Amino acid sequence: MKINKISLTLFLAATSFGSLSAQVNKKISDTVKLKEADRNIMLNASNNTGPREVNVGLPATVGGTTILENGLPVVYFFWPELPTKTWRQDATINKTKVLDLVQTAINVGGVGFSASTFDNLGTDKFKVKGGLNSNGYGLMNGTFNISGPLSKNGLKYSLGAYGNLDPGTFKPSIISKYYRDKSQLYKAALTQDYKLLGLTGSISVFYKYMNDEGISNLFSPFIYGKNGKVTKIEGFDIGRESYIERTGKIMFKDAFSEQFVKRDILKDYGSKSHTINLISQNVLSNGLKLNYILLYQKAKTGYYNPSMTGTSSVDRSNEKYVYQDSPSEEYTGNNVQSVMIIASKKTPLTTLSSTLSIGKKSENHDWNIGLDQWSFNTNKFASESVQYYQEIAANPRKLVKYTDGATTSNEYGDYNINSSMEYYDGTESKTAFYMSDKWDVNDVLALNLGAKIALNELRGDYQKKQGIDNVNGAKTAININWWLKTFMASATYKVTNKFGVLGEIMYNEDGDHLNKYSAGTDPDLKISKIPSATLGLFYNHPLISIVSKATYIKKDQYRTTFNFSNPDDAGEIARVVGKYAIETIGWTTDILAKPFKGFNLHLLFTIQSPKYKDFSGDVSFNSGSTVKYDFSNKTVTGVSNYLTEIDPSYTWKSLRVWGSARYFSKQYFNKPNTLYMAGHWETFAGASYKMLKNFTVNVTIVNFINQSGASGSLPDGDLVTTAEAANKKVGTIMTGSYIRPFTAEFGLNFQF
Repeated sequence: MKINKISLTLFLAATSFGSLSAQVNKKISDTVKLKEADRNIMLNASNNTGPREVNVGLPATVGGTTILENGLPVVYFFWPELPTKTWRQDATINKTKVLDLVQTAINVGGVGFSASTFDNLGTDKFKVKGGLNSNGYGLMNGTFNISGPLSKNGLKYSLGAYGNLDPGTFKPSIISKYYRDKSQLYKAALTQDYKLLGLTGSISVFYKYMNDEGISNLFSPFIYGKNGKVTKIEGFDIGRESYIERTGKIMFKDAFSEQFVKRDILKDYGSKSHTINLISQNVLSNGLKLNYILLYQKAKTGYYNPSMTGTSSVDRSNEKYVYQDSPSEEYTGNNVQSVMIIASKKTPLTTLSSTLSIGKKSENHDWNIGLDQWSFNTNKFASESVQYYQEIAANPRKLVKYTDGATTSNEYGDYNINSSMEYYDGTESKTAFYMSDKWDVNDVLALNLGAKIALNELRGDYQKKQGIDNVNGAKTAININWWLKTFMASATYKVTNKFGVLGEIMYNEDGDHLNKYSAGTDPDLKISKIPSATLGLFYNHPLISIVSKATYIKKDQYRTTFNFSNPDDAGEIARVVGKYAIETIGWTTDILAKPFKGFNLHLLFTIQSPKYKDFSGDVSFNSGSTVKYDFSNKTVTGVSNYLTEIDPSYTWKSLRVWGSARYFSKQYFNKPNTLYMAGHWETFAGASYKMLKNFTVNVTIVNFINQSGASGSLPDGDLVTTAEAANKKVGTIMTGSYIRPFTAEFGLNFQF
């Protein structure tokens, strides 16, 4: 998906719990609605294969924004199959819309915003649509869709293709040129329209195949300075130099065979998936709508997860480092990088989901009831792990550490073999019944009501961790049933024709997933309870629309596996399952102005205060030391307290120019809040020009102010518990993820 093909169609909402633009319409239920044409959730500063994570005051999930296609999530759960491994924004997609917190809770489950896309399933007339895109780093991206009729009795077709060869923004030494993303996607659909006994409808068969390779987690070393500022290491440009171990090959001990095998970090951890949908939409003569969707997906998915666990200085009084590929050559640098790799080879995954919904829109009501049955099977997921040292340099080489003449590394330069190995097996399912109603009570009051009850089942097994380095040990059964409830009510009240009040309350419950057992300990899973409430004001005028609201949200029963580094030895890692809650209050003001013809200005301001709650425990390391931690009432890492978004655009005849600038205030990247990154801007700009009738050329600039920014978390900083210790980090080398450097993208779109 290329951001210059999105047309800024999605809700940006770099906000706590979303923002809405006010519009005046005939029905009160439409008084406050999304203005999709001015939203840009798809603008992702970290990569260009998927949408950005919409900030709701809670930490971003590994899988990012939930994505739906033709009414169902593209993956049941993002682990180990990320949504972008089976979905891209291609020419076959006809429509995109956003589901807010309430819609996501009722229709999808979970917490957050979701992006819902709909494919072209066939057209009554022959149509062609496509695009070609590139950038200054050698990207090659293309997508194509043709559709049309096959007969005069309503049979029609659609065929689509997408290809992406993305070299990223630097050139690794001998790793595949297109390390960032190498993917191909094909789609086909047949649709039959019909009219039968007062029923008007259609039935479609949709097929999708995707093959994807690429590295999603990229890091860069930098020097951590005062006030959270970072500077580049001499000779190493952030985002322009590779920090991937140069061979691109890892020797793992196979978790099943217990033999050492060489794995390619791209080819052995890619993904292939086949998806089939059966989609039917029907309207009865009385206006009743009856729709159903079936999905079957078969995939084999791998995942490569590097973690830069910490840097340390070389103490030459009793230690030395030599190059693994040349043991007689000693490393002369002053600092080394500790790396932990956790990677799962391709795991068979099967998803079978269905949704049936019935609804009707009348004068004052728009009601809908539905039944979901979703299931997901993971066939013996296992990950293998190693740790090693590498030099801090572009295209780094692996190092072997010797202390007093002895080393703990094996012949491949690795240590702690499979110490972070993971395993689980089984099936997850959700059976849910939901209902909703948009009710225009009168000319000034509208209510939106919804409820959902779901049975969430987990069946499978896991292997308890007992110091073994394979998955052939005894298994422990998993057998969990949860009844999950969701209730919501929102109201919009018009005080005058232009001014009004809005409010919302919601109670949501969320279950969990089998992957929480992967660490080899019983995570003691419990239902997460998520209450939230919103109160705000809106004002409408032909020149300006404003929504300002305050929101409260809390989620408990988080279960996450953390990698803690020993404060005395960055190379020693302990994996701990943390249990905690997060509570946050936010205030968001959303402004959409149209001061003169052709010009639009969108402004978004957010203040939020996300805090950890009930988050304490202790960490035990193999060396024998134990460290206690207490992160309660600390600000959540990776989430800013202040957010600003500025989105101007101007259209004159066939020319459109636009910009988007997002400011994020400082973000803590360790849980005790003693280390943080300074505030930063993420910037985009572009222009498109329609030539003749069928062609549009466009250009998009990513990070046009060329700001170097680092982000993410720092495992070796989570046990830095005092400001004094944090000060000792100033001037030292750290490692983190980063925003994309300045990138110019060019495209040609066509439509016939």
